[in-house]
Amino acid sequence: MKFGKQLEEYELPEWKGQYLPYKQLKRKLEELSTRTDTPRSQGSHSGWAVGSGSLVTSGSRVWDKDVPEEEAYTDADWLRTVEQETIRIGDFVDRGIHGLEQQLKDLAKMIEGLKSGGNIEDRIDENASLEEEASFLELRVLQAVGRVAEGVQRLRLFAELNHAALYKILKKHDKQLVSKEGLSEVFPRLVKATRLNETARFDALDSDLKKLSLASSKTENIDASPEVARLIAGLGRTGIVGSTVQPASHRSELVLSFFLGSSLALFLAIGVLLWLPEKSPKTFSEAYFLTPIPVFRVVFSFLLILWCMGTVAKICESSDVNHMFILNVDPRCRVTPEFFFARAATLTTLWILIFGMYVVDYKWKILPTVWAQEGFNKRASFHFVFYPVVLLLLTVIGSLAPSTICRNRYKLAIVRSVRRTAMAPFFPVDFADNMVGDVMTSIAKPLEDVPAAVCYLLSHHPQEEELVQSFIRNGDSCSATTHGLIVPLLAGLPFFFRAGQCTRRYIDTKECKHLWNLGKYLCSLLVVVVSRCDNTTLLVTVSTIATLYAFLWDVGLDWGLGIRELVPFNFAQARVVTENSEAPKLGQSTGPPQRHFPRKVYWLCSLVDLVLRSTWVFTLMPSSLVTRHIVIRVILVSVMSSVEIMRRSMWAVLRIEYEQLTNASGFRALLWVPSKLNTAPPERRPSTLSDSHRQPLLS
Repeated sequence: MKFGKQLEEYELPEWKGQYLPYKQLKRKLEELSTRTDTPRSQGSHSGWAVGSGSLVTSGSRVWDKDVPEEEAYTDADWLRTVEQETIRIGDFVDRGIHGLEQQLKDLAKMIEGLKSGGNIEDRIDENASLEEEASFLELRVLQAVGRVAEGVQRLRLFAELNHAALYKILKKHDKQLVSKEGLSEVFPRLVKATRLNETARFDALDSDLKKLSLASSKTENIDASPEVARLIAGLGRTGIVGSTVQPASHRSELVLSFFLGSSLALFLAIGVLLWLPEKSPKTFSEAYFLTPIPVFRVVFSFLLILWCMGTVAKICESSDVNHMFILNVDPRCRVTPEFFFARAATLTTLWILIFGMYVVDYKWKILPTVWAQEGFNKRASFHFVFYPVVLLLLTVIGSLAPSTICRNRYKLAIVRSVRRTAMAPFFPVDFADNMVGDVMTSIAKPLEDVPAAVCYLLSHHPQEEELVQSFIRNGDSCSATTHGLIVPLLAGLPFFFRAGQCTRRYIDTKECKHLWNLGKYLCSLLVVVVSRCDNTTLLVTVSTIATLYAFLWDVGLDWGLGIRELVPFNFAQARVVTENSEAPKLGQSTGPPQRHFPRKVYWLCSLVDLVLRSTWVFTLMPSSLVTRHIVIRVILVSVMSSVEIMRRSMWAVLRIEYEQLTNASGFRALLWVPSKLNTAPPERRPSTLSDSHRQPLLS
């Protein structure tokens, strides 16, 4: 296999762009070798001193420019480019090692604090005892050691791969240009300057990691590696990569892509079935056909939540957002995004199959009718209720089925979190409960479908004339009491719970921002109340205020986005240069922390949040206020419920990211969060790349 292909195979996708640009250098070298008049002696390269400050610090690479013919690209230019790229790679490795060393120091301090038993009260989860918290913190430390160990392994492989790439490209240079300068002079000088061959640095980190992993009370007096220590503590493996991309992960991504494509095709096929003309149009009733939709929609909303949970976890993992740590999940929990995707894929397949069978059966009368004379018309049948009932039962079984990955104690932890959320004024609020409360506000519309689904399942089957007319009027077969009391109560309860959490947070912290947050949820509650009144002007006014209130809070407070994050200007750097006229030193704070996503992502998310927040208020209103057409009403409710769940998932990623970076809500006593590599800004040194080309040390 050619080395260029081999290099692509071994590259970590999240560090793409940080490796030696082997293909581009090879292409430029081929252009030099095929040129008969190649000026090889212009600007001798032998006078360059690596790291002496004489490097060109242009923000773009040579192959990104169109060089005029009169300015011929020379051998010296090519060697200079190799030198600049190698210095950049060495800078990347140095920053990574410094970040890992800093995390090891922090871990060592935490271990000493645990051994001395000091200040545990400052870090304790108010819902746990001191002994439980001490044990939990020990597991957290071992978990962090595992993440740092993974970072060391990845960085070692990165340095080795670039070391080999540098050798191969300089060997090719000497061969094609009939020279000895590359391997005999340039290669040893660059390797010495960047220390790519110094494996002792990584060995020292491995040694420190082993000491830390064995300092825990769970692994004392055991001579074992960090991986063995983690396994002994019940934390599982870290997922350290080997010399190639993990095939299992790649295979799961292919399977997931295939399933999503197939599911999309099947949904389109169901759409075609719905559009095709039905058999016996005289007895076909749109209203009767749509009566079980609330049950199908409840299940679909649950499946969408599973998909979104997996997506949020996947994005956080790939962006070095330690969501498991931030959400205070048991370190022994091995639930991965693939678990959510697998469960969601299985249940989604069942949903498509059963709903498709129902569509075909009702439209083309595949099965004979049962007790049709007691129903709405001759097409009505008792057996139609079995489709949603079977789907609901399979969904419950699939969700509660025992699993060696998602154990019952983790499912019960979610139930306990929901209980604490519902009784917020009487329980302390941690970040996980805060997130649960926010997610509950986004499933207000699916919660309203629960009474409708129950009413359908408990009603007479086949559906009678009165029940079908009720569905035409209200979108379900529930009684007036249910519509006037239970449905508004379910729509408003999530906001009431969050208001209770805000009240408790204010009592605990005395920070006024929690009162402002309380006002946001009171506005949402007001939308629910006003939507039950016959006053369109008041409803529009209250909805507009609630939407803008929630949007500004999302962007400014929950995501921490301001001018610094959205405008491409380095205010912090400008202030430092103006005041001190010196470059910031390593470890010196120069403004807000480095974010994990490109600026355009924050702009896009802000715009999407504004648009979807504008539609979100419709989920708090009765659908009959928007339209009386039953088909449009069903489609509208289904779409609005789904997009709100997806909006909340987008919100969750940025909310967790901001909480990790700044501890904005003060849920953690320590700002430090374990990651695979430190993302602190490096000490200023000559570089061949501008900030726009430099990728953060994300893992």
